[in-house]
Amino acid sequence: MNIAILFAVCGAALWGGGQVIAKRGLEDTSVALFGFVRSVSALLFVVPFGLLTGGFAFPGTDLLIVAILGGIFDSFVGTLLYMMALRTSPAYEVVPLANTAPFWGVVAAVVFLGEPPRLASFLAAGLVIIGAYFLSSRRVRTDEPVSRFGPWLALAAGAMWGIAEIAPSKYCLTHGMATSTYQLMVVVGSAAGWGTYLLMRHRLHAVSWSRMGLGIAVLTAFTNLFLGWLLWLMALDRAPASLLSPVRGLVVLFGFLASIILLKERPSLRSAIGVLLILAGVTLVSVAR
Repeated sequence: MNIAILFAVCGAALWGGGQVIAKRGLEDTSVALFGFVRSVSALLFVVPFGLLTGGFAFPGTDLLIVAILGGIFDSFVGTLLYMMALRTSPAYEVVPLANTAPFWGVVAAVVFLGEPPRLASFLAAGLVIIGAYFLSSRRVRTDEPVSRFGPWLALAAGAMWGIAEIAPSKYCLTHGMATSTYQLMVVVGSAAGWGTYLLMRHRLHAVSWSRMGLGIAVLTAFTNLFLGWLLWLMALDRAPASLLSPVRGLVVLFGFLASIILLKERPSLRSAIGVLLILAGVTLVSVAR
């Protein structure tokens, strides 16, 4: 059980740190190109690992479509909203708001999977909303341009991630799809979405990029799309999801710390309070049963 928690904590650390590092890669590289390179690079890790550990089983067309759609909404639409938020707002605001995903996952469970609502869900919603208010109130000095829409894009990304991670993954896994196959379909759907967006956004025009930007895209493909997911799935194989759900909320904390350590950002006391409130809401909604 302890090794499962360790796996989950390491996965959360990789997700949180990788989300912050992506901000540096987006400084001089097109969002569309960054996302496409990131998704395609993930295939270079996911496919060989899957083949070496038993291969991929394809249980049926319906499940494959659901899994691919899950990848499109989670790793393309949600990530696009997140990257747009990163380009216009400080990472210490964007990361906590985007990682309200566990809360929105509970909403998806109630609305789409028919699970009964609980008082804890409403209390957690209040904590998340208040935390979002503290993070969205700009009383912090920063040397980079900011936008009033950045925090709301981040919150939308969190909602997209939470819903897409719960509904399609739960459906596919309970109907016999292997975790390796689901992860592969997520990456395929993500790559398809980013490739389409790249063609529509830039067409034949020049695309801004740098070696550092593309290097970070490959790095986050490994840390987030491959290794982070792998560790999380390994944890789920060894412990109940109800035990590991609060650990998923640690992505917020790791991302907040990484934005200070790696990006040298200067959060205010208000933003720290917002992080604590969101962490409290995410933890409450994760552990309440």
